[in-house]
Amino acid sequence: MSYCVAGFRKQWRSVAAFTGFLVLFYAIAGYLFSASYIGENRRWRGINRGPEAFGLRSETVSLRSQDGVALRGWWLPAEGTSRACMVIAHGVDHTRQVMLPRASFLVRGGYDVLAIDLRGHGESAAQYASPGYLEARDILGAVHYIRGRRITQPIGVLGVSYGAVASLLAASQSNDIAAVVADGAYPSGKDVFENINHYFAHDHRSPLWMRSVFEIASFPGITRAIALVYYARTRVWLGRDLVSVLPAVSKIRIPVLLISGERDWIVPTEQTRRILAALPTEKKALIVIPGAVHDTTYSSAAGLYEKAVLTFLNQSVANPN
Repeated sequence: MSYCVAGFRKQWRSVAAFTGFLVLFYAIAGYLFSASYIGENRRWRGINRGPEAFGLRSETVSLRSQDGVALRGWWLPAEGTSRACMVIAHGVDHTRQVMLPRASFLVRGGYDVLAIDLRGHGESAAQYASPGYLEARDILGAVHYIRGRRITQPIGVLGVSYGAVASLLAASQSNDIAAVVADGAYPSGKDVFENINHYFAHDHRSPLWMRSVFEIASFPGITRAIALVYYARTRVWLGRDLVSVLPAVSKIRIPVLLISGERDWIVPTEQTRRILAALPTEKKALIVIPGAVHDTTYSSAAGLYEKAVLTFLNQSVANPN
């Protein structure tokens, strides 16, 4: 009997030790992989050029997100008579200045533009970001700000990467948004995480230690650990898919233009097509920019990009009927 009891205790200690190891492993992994979204990050700050570099008139404005975060932006009035208003939102690690080339062609195309720094970026407040979930509140705050200027024209939104996801999420929550241009939107943050892991884990140009880190990041349950640690640190639950845009997209009835880079390995075009398929609106389109990777759709083919966006907006926002 004592032999059986001793064997049981030994087995129990082994199970407990293994369980403890797993908990510690996933806690550390969740902390490390969520860290890129939390804390003061110098990559998110700094503005070294402004609208004047593009010959644009501007007004620096302060506004609040839907949940009260202090945001900063530029109000850029249209050349000539304004057709409508556009809120434009950058991708992660960037500021509103990166959107100035897009703002320039929109302004010259007859659109008022509000270019904002999403939370935690540029001159906007907050110490953490998300894969678009929280940033949707920034978009909604920008829309509210425009209405507060007593502007009754239609409002469209153009976002890049997580700014595109934020734009789609905001459009599913607001009747004041008339159209969305989503450049590089992803079905979920989990998809992006897995795409990046797969790319670097199999990139033989990367050092072995880096490939090993991304192999570890591919372990089952890592994204759920990230979500749990992120929640523990911010009290914001992103879901086990780290924000899925598809449920929100299924509610959108307004016109949507999706833009994808032909060589985008962070958000491959086939994943963008999942968003396209989930949109119930008949006024939807996808344009694939030849040779472009993530965040280079505009710089890779500026003329094609401008023509596609302005044609879409002129038909869906400036002339919705």
